[in-house]
Amino acid sequence: MNERTIGHRFYGQSVPLGPVKENQGYFSSAQAIADYAEVILYLKENLSAQKSPVIVIGGSYGGMLASWFRLKYPHVALGALAASAPILYFDDIIPQNGYYSIVTKDFQEVSESCYETIKQSWSVIDEVASQPNGLSILSQRFNTCS
Repeated sequence: MNERTIGHRFYGQSVPLGPVKENQGYFSSAQAIADYAEVILYLKENLSAQKSPVIVIGGSYGGMLASWFRLKYPHVALGALAASAPILYFDDIIPQNGYYSIVTKDFQEVSESCYETIKQSWSVIDEVASQPNGLSILSQRFNTCS
């Protein structure tokens, strides 16, 4: 297989036009997929691969880009694989709390006491978080990255 990869970058060391404010318009998903289309068409032409199929793949935000790419440029990409991409969270297709409802139901089905413990923990977490050093306390307690 002869695959090529393209990464969406416009920050850190990957700012091709420099960190000038007027260049920030190029840092968008629409611009990224337009750039991908140009690069893919260029590569297909210059690698004598005009008939080679293209499948775009991404996870999370990259999955969103893959799905949008396929919708906008169906003549460039034969298909798209969008892993962990919340594509159904737009236009009220899926309720915004849909994920949490399913996870809550799963915990409740496995263990009612576990479900109740988790449910009651939120008020305690909120109370601690509202204290002056609350977020730091929670970070230490749950051993999160800082």
